[in-house]
Amino acid sequence: MTETCCSRQAVNWRDPGVARSGRAPGSRGQGDLMYDHALFVKTVATFSGRLLESYDSDIDVDAVLRDLMGSFVAIFDLAGAGMGLAEDGTMRTTTGVPEQISALEDVQHQHQVGPCMAAFREGRVVVVDDLTAYADRWPAYAAVAARLGMTTVVGLPLQLAGHQVGAVNLYSGEHRDWPAEDLEAAQVLADLITGYLVTGSKLRQQEQLTEQLQHALDARTVIEQAKGVVAASNGVGVDEAFELIRRHARTHHVTVRELSEAIVELGLRL
Repeated sequence: MTETCCSRQAVNWRDPGVARSGRAPGSRGQGDLMYDHALFVKTVATFSGRLLESYDSDIDVDAVLRDLMGSFVAIFDLAGAGMGLAEDGTMRTTTGVPEQISALEDVQHQHQVGPCMAAFREGRVVVVDDLTAYADRWPAYAAVAARLGMTTVVGLPLQLAGHQVGAVNLYSGEHRDWPAEDLEAAQVLADLITGYLVTGSKLRQQEQLTEQLQHALDARTVIEQAKGVVAASNGVGVDEAFELIRRHARTHHVTVRELSEAIVELGLRL
């Protein structure tokens, strides 16, 4: 097996005993098609707009990713596309278009082998010209691919600043070459997916932090109010009032906030 790299760090995996049908490297066969540039531009524009929107917890992220897999299929005239996301050092299947492609993703993640796993681990594009040549190396994966009629696959890494987010697989039911311009266009879409996922994750983290800060502020506010009530009703200072609240909370196995809320909102007196 030999490996060659293109300008986008693509690795072309070939079995040394498998011929390339006699075509010159990078040339197109009769069944090969250039990607749909107009649809590519439209997809980039549409999906880029989503990156500018505020992340809404009601958005169906899986549906968005399925749409993108469908766009891959349409733009590059593919038989299918699927993806997996990083989880605890490995990957889990996220989506596949059409649905049966998920079986190919599942078997890769189950056995931790295949072009998607290679793209994920190596952080670069992986091109497999002929899956039948990998029956010995990836027996379970090659068997499912053969059953589904898939012969060629491209693995695209989803990564940001060296951090691996996941990978996308592009499947063809016929032997085809993947020239550099096609791979670059495909990687642009993969990078958009990475941006969408990372942006959404950061916004969710920010929302969680904001909620935590608000929770802490609310707790502090009600405790201060309770201290004032206890201080006034017992004729003591606010520091002593807080000690009364804390001792009472400990004795009755409740939190200081819960007791403070009872004092302020329910009229409890110590």
